[in-house]
Amino acid sequence: MRKHGWIVFLLTVVVVLMLFYTVAYTVSYRQTTIVTTFGDAGDAIYGKDNAGLHWKWPWPVQRLVRYDARKFVFEDTYNEMFTNDKQNILASVFCVWRIKDANVFIDTFKGRTKEKDCEERLRTRLLNAKGNVISRHPLAHLINTDSSKMQMAVIEKEILDKISQSAMTDYGVEIVTVGIKSLGLPPEVTKEVIKNMQAERKTQADAYRASGKAVADTIRERAQTARDQILAFTSNKAEAIKAEGDKAAAEYYKKFRENEEFAMFLREMKFMVETLRQNSEIVLDASMLRCIGYFKDGVPDIPVKKNDSKKAW
Repeated sequence: MRKHGWIVFLLTVVVVLMLFYTVAYTVSYRQTTIVTTFGDAGDAIYGKDNAGLHWKWPWPVQRLVRYDARKFVFEDTYNEMFTNDKQNILASVFCVWRIKDANVFIDTFKGRTKEKDCEERLRTRLLNAKGNVISRHPLAHLINTDSSKMQMAVIEKEILDKISQSAMTDYGVEIVTVGIKSLGLPPEVTKEVIKNMQAERKTQADAYRASGKAVADTIRERAQTARDQILAFTSNKAEAIKAEGDKAAAEYYKKFRENEEFAMFLREMKFMVETLRQNSEIVLDASMLRCIGYFKDGVPDIPVKKNDSKKAW
C-alpha cells in the first residue's frame, strides 16, 4: 500500500507541473508575447516593460505567440539607378527595424515565417523609396571631393521618412535606421567622372598658375623699379665723385703745366716703382721707356725762369 502511495504522489506532482506549464509562461526582456484566445489576439506583452512570469488558460483556449523584440537588419539589392542630372549610379541601402506594435504585426502576418515575410515587404518598399529619393538629387550630393557639397545624411533621412510611417501603419514595425551601405559607378560613368575631375583640376591648376604669374610679374616690376632707383643713385654718386676727382686733378694739372717734362719724369718713375715691386727681372729699352735713358744720358736740364738764374724743378 505504501508503495502505491508513492506512485500516486509522483503522478500527482507530474500532473500539477504539467498543468502549471500549460497555464504559466515567462516573458524575457528581449521578447514580445501575444496571447491568442481561440485565435483572437490579445494585448501584446512587451518584455522591456513586463518581463517575468505570466498566466494564461491552457491550450486550446489560449495560445502563445512570441516575437523577438530585438532589432533586425537587412540590405537591399545593389542596383543601378539614375540621379537628377541623368547620371547612372549603383547603390545599396541597409535597414534596421523592429516590431513596435505586435497586435498590428500579428494581424498582418499569419504564417510561421512572420519576420521573414515582413522583411521581404520592407525590402520592396525600401528599394522603391531609394530609387525615388536618389532620382531627386544630383550625383554631386552622393560623390564629391568637397565634403560640404555632399548630402548623404539628407538622402538617408528622406528614405527613412518615406517608408517609416507606412511601415508602422501597415505592419506595426518601426524603421530605426536607414543608411547607404555602398556606392558605385558603372564603367562608362566612371570614365566621365574621371574626365570631369581632370577638367576641374586643370581649371584649378590654371587659376593657380595665373595667380602665380601675376605675383611673379609684380615682384619683377618691384625689382626693376628698385634696380632703376639704385642705378640712378649710384650714377649720380659716381658723377659727383668724378666731378670732385676732375676738380682735384685740375689743380694738379695746373702744377704739371708749369714744368711738363718734370711732371712726365715723375709719372714715369712712379710707373717703374710699381712695375718692379715684385723683384722682377726685366730688360729695359730706352727706346720704349724714355725714363731708362736717364741712366745713360743723365737727367735733362730743368728749364730756368728768365728772372731766376737758379734751376727749378
